[in-house]
Amino acid sequence: MEPWSSASGEWTSKRLVDDVASKQLKVVAIDSTLIHHYGEKIHGVYWYYDYVNHNFCLGQKLVAATFVSPGTTVPLGMELYHRGFLNEQKLYLEATKPAASAAQEDWDEFHSLVKQYEENRELHRTQLDLAGDLVDECERHTIPVDAYVLDGAFLNIELMDRIESYERAWVTRLAKNRHIQLPSGKFDTVDAFAKSLPKEAFQPVMLRTRLGEERTYWVFAKNTKVKFWKKLRVVISYDNAELEGEPRFFVSNKLNWVQAHKILQPYLFRDPIEHFFRDGKQELGFESCQQRKEQAVLRYWELCFVAYAYLELVCQVDYPDGMKPFVTDTIGQKCRSTEMNLLQAFVATVMNVITDGKDPKELLDSLTKKRLNGFAC
Repeated sequence: MEPWSSASGEWTSKRLVDDVASKQLKVVAIDSTLIHHYGEKIHGVYWYYDYVNHNFCLGQKLVAATFVSPGTTVPLGMELYHRGFLNEQKLYLEATKPAASAAQEDWDEFHSLVKQYEENRELHRTQLDLAGDLVDECERHTIPVDAYVLDGAFLNIELMDRIESYERAWVTRLAKNRHIQLPSGKFDTVDAFAKSLPKEAFQPVMLRTRLGEERTYWVFAKNTKVKFWKKLRVVISYDNAELEGEPRFFVSNKLNWVQAHKILQPYLFRDPIEHFFRDGKQELGFESCQQRKEQAVLRYWELCFVAYAYLELVCQVDYPDGMKPFVTDTIGQKCRSTEMNLLQAFVATVMNVITDGKDPKELLDSLTKKRLNGFAC
């Protein structure tokens, strides 16, 4: 799917150009989300395990890319993940493999199933593949970006190589059980290495959220080889000076980003994609689509993207005389502001009908017909 629709492209393009001109930090955040449903016949719905609610549920798995800068959050593109059931197919083949003495027709049927399995495996697109497709689209559309930031689940050699093929930086979380090379040359988990470091090895680093809030972290950074891969920049971070609790681990391909904030600051900008998923579900009906056909589902999501881009980029409110303007930081506030705009426009239309001497019943009939036609469709 295109990173932006023609409806939102002009707003998005102008804001991105403004961000480039102001030399602000710009990242593209890539992550996936589970869109809950109740019907099995909706396009792209499968059974998944919900790690938040700790149960199995019906839903769609969506991989999305979002542009984030200090002044802008804009959804760029999305890809729907389809389960391939390759493991289940492989287990079935292993369980139904004919005996060596079986008839030739049994073997022919088995080889036909194997061929179909191989075709399915070749055509299947994993979430990592879809994330790579989103990177390709961002680069084709020359999205200005200083770094790609990804959830730790997307840490994959092939995907990172795909990003590096465009000479781009990337930053992601590193699992605590990943092995890194120690000064002795041996390998151990990054978690064990962190616990072996003295307290004075960690230095305070001040970061800013995209809304300007200051946060201080205590970090240690080192260029070291990740096992079965290559030398990367590894950062270990605590959120308190006492180094209490579990640290967080980050990794990047930028070995020359010696200052830890150059790696942590872009990753801190990953949060808005979580806000986009939350706001889309709570405020824009992202999980309310009950369309069954593929085209209808994708159109619905595209409208949600456009609505989010509109609220983020061009939402304005005409305040009544004497009313103090309020800050609209969240999508929920902007939704309510847009609702107020619509109410103002409706009241103004009714006033014009009355002052022009027209019959208000004509307006009522017009609205009723449109509403009934909408139900009929």
